[in-house]
Amino acid sequence: MSRPLRIEYENAFYHVMNRGRGRENIFLSDNDFKYFLHCIEQASLRFNIEVHSYCLMTNHYHLLIKTPDANLGRAMKHINGLYTQYFNRTHNTDGALFRGRYKAALVDADNYLLHVSRYIHRNPIETNTPLVKDLVKYKWSSYSAFIKRGARPKWLVRDFIFSLQGKKRKYAAYKQFVEFENNKEISAFYSAKKLLSVLGCEDFIENIKDYIAKSDSERKLVAKKHSADDVIAYLVQHFNVEVDEIITVKKGRKEKNLPRWFAIKLWQDLSGLNLQVLADIYNVQHYSAISKTVGRLNTLMVEDKKIKLQYEKLRNGLMSEVKI
Repeated sequence: MSRPLRIEYENAFYHVMNRGRGRENIFLSDNDFKYFLHCIEQASLRFNIEVHSYCLMTNHYHLLIKTPDANLGRAMKHINGLYTQYFNRTHNTDGALFRGRYKAALVDADNYLLHVSRYIHRNPIETNTPLVKDLVKYKWSSYSAFIKRGARPKWLVRDFIFSLQGKKRKYAAYKQFVEFENNKEISAFYSAKKLLSVLGCEDFIENIKDYIAKSDSERKLVAKKHSADDVIAYLVQHFNVEVDEIITVKKGRKEKNLPRWFAIKLWQDLSGLNLQVLADIYNVQHYSAISKTVGRLNTLMVEDKKIKLQYEKLRNGLMSEVKI
């Protein structure tokens, strides 16, 4: 059986979903729900993704994600992998937690994004979840934040959804839309036995086909894996530093060690190595230190466009010079 179509490009919107293996529960306690939200927050910092709606149920989840950097696969691998490690460690289990690869429907934002957000937020009552009669009271969804009845996670983006309504009373208008309006086309899309990879109008689908045809060679290049030796050799040569300057923690130093930071992010993006392997290479005790370093660099790139441009040049140069 062929894998579902994966289409990635800058600023694309996706409805992402996954459920537990054998329909088993993936959230057993409030702490589990909270940790999954933590995983989303970490992914938003590390991969620069935007989360526009979410709903976590006991045995599955829904996310509405925008990818400014065309990296949905890496972001979801991080979320699912990090949460699975936590779940197995916390509940003394092992093996796969989810039923397989996540499902992701590419969404035509102009015509369907508002309806997808509605579908996600109505999930607790549409699935007949026990004891859930009022959407506002379901705390593992972003709905209460959208109608200003609950706290908003700092990584949750609402303004674009609100802009699609074109109304001044955005909170009340969104509540009215979610609780009383319906769309038969959306209902038919999600009730199909096999979820399609694209939810969009004919023009949108044609544009996606053009993108696939034009960027096929580029997408294959991005998919290639770079070895750790390739990455470090490239950084050592570019910055004219010793290997030790990159792989060794310099205690007591307060200045930014950009060669090391760039190396960690490049290795993570291109080498295919997991966090624990990178932690061992960089001589840190816990893999969370790797995530924190990448998070600091991501923040720095947002604040300083020159740093972001420097990273992009390094990444492009590495991809073009290193032969796999």
